[in-house]
Amino acid sequence: MSRLRSFLRNQSGNITTYLALSAIPIMLAAGSAIDYVRYSDAKSDLQAALDGAALAAALPANLTDAQRIQIAQDYFKANFSYAQVEQPEPVVTVSASSVRATADFQLPTGLMQIAGITQMEYEGAAEVMRPFAGAAEVVMVLDYSGSMNRKNKYQDMRTAALAMVDKLDAEIADNKLKFGLVPFSAMVYTDLPRSYVIQSSSSATWTGCTQDRRSPYNTTVDTPDTSNNNTKWGYFDNGSENSGAYNCPQYNIKGLKIVPLTSNTATVKSKISAMRPLGNTNIPLGAEFGWNLLDPQAPYSEGAAYSDTQTRKFLVLLTDGVQTSKQWGPDGTNTVGHGNQNLLTLCAGMRDKGITVFTIAFDITNTAVTDMLEDCAPGRYYEPDSGGTEILAVFDAISKQIKNQTARIMK
Repeated sequence: MSRLRSFLRNQSGNITTYLALSAIPIMLAAGSAIDYVRYSDAKSDLQAALDGAALAAALPANLTDAQRIQIAQDYFKANFSYAQVEQPEPVVTVSASSVRATADFQLPTGLMQIAGITQMEYEGAAEVMRPFAGAAEVVMVLDYSGSMNRKNKYQDMRTAALAMVDKLDAEIADNKLKFGLVPFSAMVYTDLPRSYVIQSSSSATWTGCTQDRRSPYNTTVDTPDTSNNNTKWGYFDNGSENSGAYNCPQYNIKGLKIVPLTSNTATVKSKISAMRPLGNTNIPLGAEFGWNLLDPQAPYSEGAAYSDTQTRKFLVLLTDGVQTSKQWGPDGTNTVGHGNQNLLTLCAGMRDKGITVFTIAFDITNTAVTDMLEDCAPGRYYEPDSGGTEILAVFDAISKQIKNQTARIMK
């Protein structure tokens, strides 16, 4: 026992033991710092190469998608080479509006392997907007139902819409910008060839109101078949919703007439200034006619072909309330529920054609409506309160997206 106690009291060699034990975390910490510096350098080099690759592919005009992809790949390979990383193969995606490049690497670690960490991974991405295509077609689909009289809403909407016209007119070259207007409430008021409305088969122009056409044509921009009344416009419910103080002549008095695409911004501003609210709400009807204004098919022919890569199309839809008008559905009945579903179908159809859709839920708290409008324009949905400043900010934000003519790093 005395020998054991003597051994325990003996401290010779303890410092060496402690130093040996503490060397492991010290070496691990130093090695981690070195590995992290290497990782940070490789990460910065990779991201810079991706940014440059996407930018080099996005900027040139009149190139095919395959040519842009090749430019991005060549640039990346020429500008990213890290000795301790296996050369990654970039993935390049070209869309109508941007070029996106992604790549990743696995960097072998050094002393961090002591802790079981054998490599550090990084996946980089860069997306660059392509230069603005040169021309823009913008249709504003604006709610002029009676509720827009409250809280100064239609006046604030008017101010914001006029500011958008001025802003885009100042930023986009002459003859490169067209505006169209679709003021809607329960019906829309417009000029159409008589052969496209159920009231007449004459070839002369018809001026009047319509509430809907039969399903499924009310979710498309198909030109009416002159031999099939189901494809035509001109239907409206003659009940209280569209009679008396809400009948078609009142739409003329309130200045609520559709304005097809035009480069005459003075005319557009004059029409916006003259419009006044009236009646109930038919959101999908406004969206349908907004799409028709942008579509190159009859009855409106001002829109550029979808194949025209020099023109981009935008639709801005604002409403302040729930759908109150009935619409025809695929089961042959007309209900408010069909109207809500028809709106979603129309929005999907526009997006499929490359039309950028913005939706604005103006002073709306009903989640069924806000959810529907958000689904209509994913990522481009706005929900301003009444009061003026918020709606101005929303239209300004949309204007900035539309007028973006220069390439820029998105992320």
